[in-house]
Amino acid sequence: MLSLLDLAWNQDNFVSVHFCEKHDFDPIAAELATKNVTVMPIDGTSIRDEEGLYRAFAVALRMPRGWYGDEEYAPNPNAFLEYLDDVPEWVRANGHVAVITGSEHFWREQPRIAGLLVELWQSATTRRGAKIHLVFEW
Repeated sequence: MLSLLDLAWNQDNFVSVHFCEKHDFDPIAAELATKNVTVMPIDGTSIRDEEGLYRAFAVALRMPRGWYGDEEYAPNPNAFLEYLDDVPEWVRANGHVAVITGSEHFWREQPRIAGLLVELWQSATTRRGAKIHLVFEW
């Protein structure tokens, strides 16, 4: 079961990908709000391809207009990793949590895209040092 301790940002072994039931995450989300931690929901049922993944995250992570030229979002993995690096500049908060709702549907219908997301997230948080959590909410 996910707890607030799992969502700590100052750990030496930062674990950034989590899985939980909606009824378990709702009280955590309420507590995070009191700690000025931004929770950014993403509808996993709407992600149908890699481009849709990048688009959904650009919106959820509040990518500023003009960040990637005239593009609404940057449809490539390198730009996605940069999104994760820059979120603290765009969204001022004590922490950031992206929550994929409808995760069961997402993993069942788009397993390769879901796997790609986890791989990119691990790269961003372990190699690049981004401090943002990803929660798959069932």
